[in-house]
Amino acid sequence: MAQSTHIQDFYDRVLTLTGKSHGLRTTCEQICRNLLLSFAVENATLVVAYKSHWKTLLNVGDKGIEYLFPPVEYQENETFPFYQITKAIRLKKTTLTDLEGVRRLSLPLERRSQIIGCLIADFPKTDLTEQLDAKDFSYLGALLASELNASMIDAIIQDEHSGRRIAERELQIRQHEQHSLQKQLQALHDISFKLWRAHSIDNMLFIAVDEAKKQLNIDRMAIFLFKPGNRMQGTYGTDIHGNTVSEHYFESEIPDLWFASHFLQQKGEYLAIEENTALYHNLKVVGFGWSVYISLWDEDTPIGWIACDNLLSGMPLPAHLHQLLKQFGFIISQHLVRRQAEEKLIQLNTELEQRVAERTQALQQAKDKLEKVSLEDPLTQVANRRLFDERFSDEWRRAERHSLPLSLLIIDVDHFKKYNDSFGHIAGDDCLKTIATTLAPIERRAGALFARYGGEEFVLLLPGQDHNAAQYAAERSLEAIRALAIPSAADSEGQSNIVTISIGGCTITPSTNSSADTFFKLADTALYEAKSSGRNQLFLISDAG
Repeated sequence: MAQSTHIQDFYDRVLTLTGKSHGLRTTCEQICRNLLLSFAVENATLVVAYKSHWKTLLNVGDKGIEYLFPPVEYQENETFPFYQITKAIRLKKTTLTDLEGVRRLSLPLERRSQIIGCLIADFPKTDLTEQLDAKDFSYLGALLASELNASMIDAIIQDEHSGRRIAERELQIRQHEQHSLQKQLQALHDISFKLWRAHSIDNMLFIAVDEAKKQLNIDRMAIFLFKPGNRMQGTYGTDIHGNTVSEHYFESEIPDLWFASHFLQQKGEYLAIEENTALYHNLKVVGFGWSVYISLWDEDTPIGWIACDNLLSGMPLPAHLHQLLKQFGFIISQHLVRRQAEEKLIQLNTELEQRVAERTQALQQAKDKLEKVSLEDPLTQVANRRLFDERFSDEWRRAERHSLPLSLLIIDVDHFKKYNDSFGHIAGDDCLKTIATTLAPIERRAGALFARYGGEEFVLLLPGQDHNAAQYAAERSLEAIRALAIPSAADSEGQSNIVTISIGGCTITPSTNSSADTFFKLADTALYEAKSSGRNQLFLISDAG
């Protein structure tokens, strides 16, 4: 019983302090301080999964509590060999192992079925620590795992935001280079402007073909992009009548023609010109004239080409067009690369937003779980003393402000120590769970709160309910537990052969002449009267205010 109280006190302190802490460091240090205070822990270490490696986040030893962030590579030592840590991680099970002079706690930290860390701590062998059970630290593992997971999520989100800013900066640099080029190439200004405004790569390719024919006085133009496997695919081009049409249907191997070998063998070459040559449409000869091929590059990688000719007019190729077409090919190349980068960035942003949303949801779930743990009794799953104390204070002030009655029942399991001694602590825990599950739904009116106050003692707070209502709730509670007929550890005359409860209660209308502490003591006094009168009964004090 003393050990159970010691563990409960440990968790009460941890939850009180960590509930007010901000950040992983504060939480870890508070937990370690309380391990030192409660169990005189001699040595401890906390390793975490960080960037695909197991690293040390915290050490407890001769130097006190040493927090390391970002986590550092694990330093092998005699106290905690790394193989023991990895063994604990593989087992995925909390263990307490007896070693020479100490009991070693191995506490894997699990989140979403994945081990994200492990706490190893050595307790000196004392009467208290000899009674410890590995299960006593399961909630400590859940608390540490939740805080650790949430903090790692924050770190990942910050890293991804940093990467996003770098990508955006790279895009801004590329855009600046494009603008500088536009200023130098006045003749291509209108085309470049419209390419910038294209709403997709497909739309940009159409504008490039359609506008270049008009602005540069080209009879025919077509753009082909390379695909894996030495293949190329059409995008938009010009039919034999001069109309801009879609040629996405066209796909073939890169032809073994003069212009193809010219580009593929000479890296970075932008222009190939041939006079008095065959002119092609769908790889078939449709006439003769000059033919210009403008290569498209992503740095040293060829990504396609633009084909131009004079099939319709037969006009000679102006000398000044050479440089304009070369610059035009450069502009198209840059726009293609830019738009591909933008679309990848858009996809990355979409994925990033989804991951951020998922991690935000996970963080909220962790916070909700931690809040629930801090206000819920871990054994019986009903409200704990912390929540009762908060609500008791609030309801007292509200009742005093509005001159409303306030009732309180204190419920104690009769002869529970004897029950524990006879049947064992596990059976005792099961008994408390059953009683809590039975009494929790007894009173469902608004504001009512059923909580475990400590040990085998429960409380039922009844805001706005008078003496009669409190007595009715108490009688129902007595009958409900009797009806369970849980066999007791009766060994003396007059003691019931089933588990029973005693209830003490008080009803008051708060005023300036009364206090919440006095009210609680009256209910406790009533419980004493109920137990002194033979247990398995209720005793209520009314109109105490």
